[in-house]
Amino acid sequence: MDAYAVTPGCLRIVNAIDNLCGYIPVSKDDPNYHEEKACQKEFDPCKCSNCEPEAAKQIHDSAHLFKKDTFDDILSNPSHFTEGMSEYVKPKKKKHRKIKYKSRFSKPDVKKIANDLVASFELFYHGVFGPTPRSKPEKFFTAAEANAVAEAIEEIKEPKLIAKIIGGEFFDDQVDNMCLFIEKYRKTEWFEKIVYEVDKGKRQKENEKAEKLQKKKNDEEEKRRENQKKEAEKLAKRADDAQALEGFKRVRAAEAVEAEERRARGDLPATSSNPVTVQPKAKRIRLSPEDKKKKEEKIKADKAAKRAEDALALEGYKKARAAEAADRHTREGEKENQTLT
Repeated sequence: MDAYAVTPGCLRIVNAIDNLCGYIPVSKDDPNYHEEKACQKEFDPCKCSNCEPEAAKQIHDSAHLFKKDTFDDILSNPSHFTEGMSEYVKPKKKKHRKIKYKSRFSKPDVKKIANDLVASFELFYHGVFGPTPRSKPEKFFTAAEANAVAEAIEEIKEPKLIAKIIGGEFFDDQVDNMCLFIEKYRKTEWFEKIVYEVDKGKRQKENEKAEKLQKKKNDEEEKRRENQKKEAEKLAKRADDAQALEGFKRVRAAEAVEAEERRARGDLPATSSNPVTVQPKAKRIRLSPEDKKKKEEKIKADKAAKRAEDALALEGYKKARAAEAADRHTREGEKENQTLT
C-alpha cells in the first residue's frame, strides 16, 4: 500500500501490473509499466487521481455535495459543480460529551434496567438490518452505555439527553426509539414498585433524621431548664445565707450592746482604763524560707479556723431560728385548738 500511495504512474496500469507480476512499480521507467501502457493504449482515458489530479481535487472539494442523484454527474464532470465555489473546508467533527449520572436504585435494579435497554436496542437493530446483520448489536450500543442510560433513567425526558449520555447515535431514530421505550418502561409495574420502595426508604430516613433532631432539641431544652433551675436554687440559697448572716450579725451586735449596758450597770467587770501604751515599731526581721513557709501556713490555718468558726456559728444561728419557728408554729396550733373548743 505504501508503493501504491507514492507511485506517480497511472493507477489503472499499476493495478494491472500488481495482478500480473505481484508488485507495484514506483517509476514510469519500469519496463513492465511501458509494456502494460502499450496494451491499454486503445482503452478509454483513465480518470484516476494520478492521470487527472485537478479533477481529483475538484471531486474532493465536492464531497459534501454527493447525493444519490448527483454522484455520477460529479464524477463525470466535477468542474461543473465546483465552478465559483470556495475552497472546500473539512468540517470539524462534533464531539459528544458524555454525561454521567448516579442512580438512586440498587445495583441489581440498575443492571436489570440496562439489560432491558440492550434487549430493546437489539429488537430495533434487527428491525433495521434484518435477522442476520453483518455486525453484532453490542458494537453500536455497549453494555457500558446501557448502564449509563440506566443510571439516568429517571432524568431522561427527551432524546437529546440520551444522545449526550451515549455520545450520539449511529442510526436514524435510534435515540428516539430508546426514549419511547424508556417512557413506556417507567410506567411498568416493576419500575413503579422500585420507585415506591426507594421513596419509602428516603421518607423513613428523613423521618428518623427529623426525630433525632427533635430529640436533640428536646434534650438541649431540658438541659437548659435544669441549668436554670440549679442557678435559681443557687441564687436562692445564696440569698438565704446572706439573710441569715445579716441576722447573725445583728444578734451579735445586740449582744455586744447588751454586754456594754451590763458593764455600765456594774453587772460585768469593766475593761481596763489604763492608757494604751504605744509599743515601739518592731524591727523588721528577714525570715528564712522555712520560717516564711511556716508563717504562711499558720496564716492559712488561722483563716481556715476563722471560716470554720463563722460557719459553725452561722449553722447554730440557723438551727436556733428553725427551733423558734417550730415553737411558734406549735403555739399557734395550740391557740387555734383552744379557740375551736
